[in-house]
Amino acid sequence: MTPGENNSDKILDLLRQISINISHILSLELSGSSPLTVQQAYILRKIKQNPRVNLTSLSNELCLTKGAMSLAINKMVEDGYVIRKENMVDRRNIDIILTGKGQRVLGSTIECIRKTFASLTSSLTDEELNEIKLNLEKLNFSMRKATGEKGRA
Repeated sequence: MTPGENNSDKILDLLRQISINISHILSLELSGSSPLTVQQAYILRKIKQNPRVNLTSLSNELCLTKGAMSLAINKMVEDGYVIRKENMVDRRNIDIILTGKGQRVLGSTIECIRKTFASLTSSLTDEELNEIKLNLEKLNFSMRKATGEKGRA
C-alpha cells in the first residue's frame, strides 16, 4: 500500500477494477453469442426471479432511475423479451413479465456468462472461490446494514 492508502481504499479500487473487467469481458463474449447486453441479462434475471415485478420495485432493486429502467424495459418490450401487463390485484400497477422468448434468450445468455466466468476463475480452487464468496457476502451485508437497506443483493 502507498502512504495514505488504507484497506478500504484498496478494496474499493479492486472492486471497481473487477467490475470494469467483468463488464468488458462479458460484453465481448455476449456480443458474438447473445442479442442481450450484460445489463439486459441482469434485468431479465431479476424479472425471472420475481415474475410479478413492476418498474418501481425493479428500479429500486437495481439502483437505477425509473427513467433509465423505463428505457431498458421499452427496448426489451420492443424486442419481445418482456411484456407489460396490468396487475389484477392493484390496477394502478403494471407488472413486467418475462416472455417465452425472453426466457429462452436469458437461458442461453446465462449459460454463456457462467462458462465465461468459470474460465476466468479456473485457476482458483473451490476453497478459494468459496472464501471469496463468503467474504463478498459479508461485505455486502455490512454495506446493506450501514445504509439501512434490507434484502438488496
